[in-house]
Amino acid sequence: MNISTTILLSHWEKDSGDAERLCADLLRIEAFEDVDPQHPLGGPDGGKDILCSKEGNSFVAAVHFPRDSITFSATTKKFTSDLEESLKHHRNGFIFLTNQQLTVSERSTLEKIAAGKRKRCLIYHLERLRVMLDSPAGYGLRLRRLGAAMSNEEQAAFFATSGQSFTEALNVQTRAIDSLARRIDRFGQEGLTLIRDTAAVVAGAVRGEHTALGAMLEAAAATSFKRALEDPKDAVSTHLSAPLLRYVHRLIQAIDPAIAGKFRETQVWLVDPTGTPTPGIESPSWDKVAGLVKVLVDDWNRDYSGLLENPGMVIPSIARFFHRLVWIHPFIDGNGRLARAILALQARELLVLLEDPVLDHGAEYYLALREADEGKFERFEHLVEIAVKHAGYLQKSE
Repeated sequence: MNISTTILLSHWEKDSGDAERLCADLLRIEAFEDVDPQHPLGGPDGGKDILCSKEGNSFVAAVHFPRDSITFSATTKKFTSDLEESLKHHRNGFIFLTNQQLTVSERSTLEKIAAGKRKRCLIYHLERLRVMLDSPAGYGLRLRRLGAAMSNEEQAAFFATSGQSFTEALNVQTRAIDSLARRIDRFGQEGLTLIRDTAAVVAGAVRGEHTALGAMLEAAAATSFKRALEDPKDAVSTHLSAPLLRYVHRLIQAIDPAIAGKFRETQVWLVDPTGTPTPGIESPSWDKVAGLVKVLVDDWNRDYSGLLENPGMVIPSIARFFHRLVWIHPFIDGNGRLARAILALQARELLVLLEDPVLDHGAEYYLALREADEGKFERFEHLVEIAVKHAGYLQKSE
């Protein structure tokens, strides 16, 4: 009978060196680079079990694998001690890997302790480690480090995944080359259009036709909107991107340049209007933000042409995009305003509205978002529909 991964981890029978080797390998699976275990064979490590980096950020990792379950108070004491030791090494962040079961609330408590020291913090707890080891990417590591054999189904998944890796890599590179070629062509054409429109605005200003900045901006917006009406596939919302989201955030968050347009680099906790943490809902860790945003905008861009052919799906699609963006919480602040700005852009271009829809964000709004967290989008879709109707539809000229 195979012993479960949870039991092998929580009732650790190996020594601390084995735990550090296991965790170093797990960090490699998580795409960390320069993974450097300090002294897995024993000896002083100066308060740093593992050094590593990811996406330009450097980390000190501490490994805590007691023989059996301990109290959260004891875990907190160990966490705080390891965090203090990590400060000596002047790295951007702190990673805590433990075989203890930690609730969302307990993880939030530890992350807030790290935030108090101005450190980014990632916590790999028992269940998170278990999920990694019980996935195809971790089967081999589980066998090597824990001695847990693969089932027939796991072996099939493992070898299928391994056999596809080269083909998938080749396909990814081919798609990337094709995408780059299309982008170069499109941006080249858009660049010429931008130069032409900018020259027209500047010439008009010099002649004194539009001396007010507001008038010039209004004229430029009208030109852009007219082009979108003539060819919906040329609309801004047909090719959303992470740089565009960062730019819009920079505009709405201009009062605080320290965070404007910059993806967050720390953990955040979703709260209701009273400041109370939302139970069961946790934003993704900061190092997942860029990847999740890319998936979100790529999915939107892929499905855009289908929305042009099926207007009845526009409001449901916009509602789900909005909810996903708010859940990712890519910025420290201003995520709601960003999501409402993008919703207005999407709705106005896809539904041809007279003006930007204004989404009410009172008590009903927060209730609708909480229901959306549970996969119930009816209330939130209704709020979007109301905003769209108030904005009014623009009849296209024949």
